[in-house]
Amino acid sequence: MLTALFDERTASPLPCKSDRKKIMPDKESARAAWRSVTPVNSAAPQWGKAAEKLRNLQEYRDAATVFAAPGKALLQARINCLVDGKNLIMPAPSIRDGFFLVPAHRVSFKDLSAAVTYKGLEKYGQLLKNNTMPGLSVRLLLTDSLAVDPGGGRLGDGKGYFDLCCALLQELCALQQDRAVFTFILEEQISRDPLPQDTWDIKMSGAVTPGRIIMFDPPVQKPAILWDLLTMDRIRRIDPLWKLYSLRNKKLP
Repeated sequence: MLTALFDERTASPLPCKSDRKKIMPDKESARAAWRSVTPVNSAAPQWGKAAEKLRNLQEYRDAATVFAAPGKALLQARINCLVDGKNLIMPAPSIRDGFFLVPAHRVSFKDLSAAVTYKGLEKYGQLLKNNTMPGLSVRLLLTDSLAVDPGGGRLGDGKGYFDLCCALLQELCALQQDRAVFTFILEEQISRDPLPQDTWDIKMSGAVTPGRIIMFDPPVQKPAILWDLLTMDRIRRIDPLWKLYSLRNKKLP
């Protein structure tokens, strides 16, 4: 089921600005097609409107701790999290060192914009060790996307960092069971047709555009680290992943 929610909270059919999009045989073909028609770089002024829409969402209001990807589309949303008294979790670049916590009410107003960027994380955030992750109770996860479909299927940048972040947070007992996952998106990035998906892809609970909130009805998922699909090079380059791998191997007979 797909429902579009406006300010008046009335339902409206999902518009189709992507009739020309048909399901692609693979992700790379789909990404190439969406990149050719999506003016993501010109959307900066609109993301502030999307961040304000997010504040109307009950899942946002209920969340004491929010995970947010580092993309520019989410900059204002990350700032709002701190302004609204929420703890903010962000990944280190390429998840290399793991995750940072920027606590609510710890950053002065003039430093908010800097604190929620990669450059500001080391100064204003706390690098979290694996054993400090349980109990974080992340209730809401935010990301940006290249495209999203009516089933909550998401097409990202192809590096897989968001999906791996979700799997790591799940493995480290940092996610609430009733968590919600939302993407910031433009209307022209909404696909009428299903997007190609892999087994590790995280489905979106909904999408936030500059003009409205769209709710999806995805299946219940439990993110998991698919060890057999990760190369040793990638495991070694991501500190919390390497530590989990080492611990896992010690437990094996």
